[in-house]
Amino acid sequence: MDDLRQVTQILLNQVSHWTQARWGNRGEALHQALQRIAGPEHTLPRLSDLVLPDQLRVVVSDLLESNAGPAEVSRAVEELTEIRGALRASQ
Repeated sequence: MDDLRQVTQILLNQVSHWTQARWGNRGEALHQALQRIAGPEHTLPRLSDLVLPDQLRVVVSDLLESNAGPAEVSRAVEELTEIRGALRASQ
């Protein structure tokens, strides 16, 4: 759980200050990653890129509150680590 909190905070630090112009076409990739973490039973609305950091907070908070198992938390950590790297590479 600490790994999930840590990677979430790192990703938030990376993108929470981005403007719409800086997001460019990268928002869809983060939205898709968040949808995979949320799962098919929780459809995540595709809002403005500027609210993606808030959606990240909510999705991770929901996952932590759901008492998710270690495998599900590990998948979320991997997903966020991967998208963080992809967003950094495209800067």
